[in-house]
Amino acid sequence: MFDKPTIVAVNGSPHAGIGNTAQMIEMLRSTLAQEGFALEVINLSGHNIQYCTGCAFCMERGACWIDDDHRHIVNKLLAADGVILACPVYFFHVPGQMKTFFDRSLAFGHKPRPTWKPGLAISVSAGMGETDTASYLASLLRTYGSFPVGTLTAIAAGSGQFLGKEAVESRAADLARDLARAIKEKRRYPATDRDLRYYQFMGSLVRSQKDTVMKHDYRHWQEGGLYEGFEAYIQQAVADVPFDDSMREAWIKEMIEEQKAKKKGQTVELRNHAASVGPRQVKSCRELLQMMPLGFNPSSAGNLKAIYQFEVSGDENLIAHLAIADGRCVYHDGPSEKPDVIIKTPADVWLKISTGELNGQKAFMDGRYKVEGDVMLFLKLKSLFPG
Repeated sequence: MFDKPTIVAVNGSPHAGIGNTAQMIEMLRSTLAQEGFALEVINLSGHNIQYCTGCAFCMERGACWIDDDHRHIVNKLLAADGVILACPVYFFHVPGQMKTFFDRSLAFGHKPRPTWKPGLAISVSAGMGETDTASYLASLLRTYGSFPVGTLTAIAAGSGQFLGKEAVESRAADLARDLARAIKEKRRYPATDRDLRYYQFMGSLVRSQKDTVMKHDYRHWQEGGLYEGFEAYIQQAVADVPFDDSMREAWIKEMIEEQKAKKKGQTVELRNHAASVGPRQVKSCRELLQMMPLGFNPSSAGNLKAIYQFEVSGDENLIAHLAIADGRCVYHDGPSEKPDVIIKTPADVWLKISTGELNGQKAFMDGRYKVEGDVMLFLKLKSLFPG
């Protein structure tokens, strides 16, 4: 029917193409067309969809025995490039037509689809229930192999009487662009607690009924490798981040020592001039290291004697070190014979850490820079150079 990638929207409103739900769906059309997508709208009110009898035939055999329009509509959703579920609020929830459609989709809800297509949820009310209803619709997108890029909600008591119509239209255009780009870029959003809870509950339920009414569901999970773990289901892996237990131990030890010092009434005085000549004014990592002695806090150093060596790569290639002794900090070009701490970092990473653009601890955990030597001394940097 369409020669463009297609987004299929299911409209559960009894008002079909003349209600507020239909108008909200149409708010997406022009932007989707600009992005190269066709929009097909299926109005449930014009189709024959009978009630679910709760017989569990579909879970055991894989398909419902009722011969009506339901399977044809679901097949369109499964084949679409993007999915939209939309309806008004009827007595604090979805209308009967929409609920019947969902009830008949039970077997699909037990069988996670291997696709993760971007989708949207749309709902409108007279002033109560549209956000909860949209959230419910978003949670059901996975039934049809989709996931929510966002939700579009509005308040409108009468036909076309949208509260803040321009804002609704603007939001619709933004979501249409997000939906289109997510499809083009094959974008995935992070897994959520809903994904985890569904996987744990449904996986356990299907396994427990594998020899009775959920035979076909269990075969689907087995053949899809879904019982291999949550990562297999979500098709996303836990990041492999290096864990330095010595860094954690040193951090805990430092916190304990700081608390003890506070109980004894010891305080750390900060040098005021460090704020006026700070790292935000520097343009290179070399300049930053040269200026660090200006922000040195001798009160925190006490009788400390240590050498911090920086091995900078990337936009700059240099080795330099800071020598701390007798309450003073001195910058030196080149390597030290016996550094206590070696910090190996790309220039841009250390500059961003110094300006606060990058969290130092997270950057370290992500492996963006490395530390060798005395970890306790490394953690002391933040008190030695508070500016």
